[in-house]
Amino acid sequence: MDRRQFLESMALLGAAAGVMPAALGGCSPAGGKGWRGKFDENLVCIISDLHTNPGSYQPEKLKRVVADILAMNPRPRNVISLGDNAYLTGKDEEYALLKEILAPLDGSGIVFTMAHGNHDRRENFVKFFPEQVASSALPDRLVHVVGTPRADLIVLDSLQEPEDTTTWITPGALDDAQKAWLESRLNATTDKPVFVMSHHPIDEVKINALLTGSPTCCGYIHGHDHVWRTDWIKKSYGSRRIVRTLCVPSTGHWGDIGYTLLRLEEDRAVATLHEYEYFFPEPAQPDEPRPAEWAAIEADHRGATCTFVYAR
Repeated sequence: MDRRQFLESMALLGAAAGVMPAALGGCSPAGGKGWRGKFDENLVCIISDLHTNPGSYQPEKLKRVVADILAMNPRPRNVISLGDNAYLTGKDEEYALLKEILAPLDGSGIVFTMAHGNHDRRENFVKFFPEQVASSALPDRLVHVVGTPRADLIVLDSLQEPEDTTTWITPGALDDAQKAWLESRLNATTDKPVFVMSHHPIDEVKINALLTGSPTCCGYIHGHDHVWRTDWIKKSYGSRRIVRTLCVPSTGHWGDIGYTLLRLEEDRAVATLHEYEYFFPEPAQPDEPRPAEWAAIEADHRGATCTFVYAR
């Protein structure tokens, strides 16, 4: 009997006794606060562009996302934030509020992984999320490999920090150490599909050739633009090799507002947009009519999907 068969048999015995073993994500300390549900090890929630702004509208919209994640059953085992966790310049008060908003995830059994965006600041971030920095795969950058049973998710650090801490640099970039590490990781002998993620679009981080040249990379996912947008990159004009790309929405700043669920299946992964609303450049005031274009975008995007076929 292998481990999977053992766990399944334990689940049946536990169900008969009214108990679910902790290894299957049932009633256990990992579930947190008396929660009696399951985890889906192949379900990943992706959020981005939180822009935590004390005293404004963004925090309440992020709280809505956190509440919805915790209400899921099964819960995703992993939640990944693709950066711009802070509002504009990564101030202490922004990260302090963000930590407070994310506190309900503590003890929930969910593994939370964070990336840097161009509005984050490494020096201030580490004060409030030292565990994220401590677990990074590379020094001086926030780089993680999120492992799931069916795919590995590589989360990169595309933040270019300005010398002037009162401003920010919009374009993203990867330093040479990250590119070398990523190339080594992608070239490692493995049959496991790989997703690569960072805050910025792929044309800014300039790893097109690395991804299309990898036999296992099946997708690139990013934030920054605050819109749901699918696209693809090619290896060359004469090659049939392409890699799909996906831009995910903001949790509550402007643009498409919501989160993305990435369901890892046996031969593919399907990303689904959970859109609450659309607005630009900020929500309409209570006495202000909402533009018809906003409603049209909401209708077009709600429930939209993007399918990534595993490279073979």
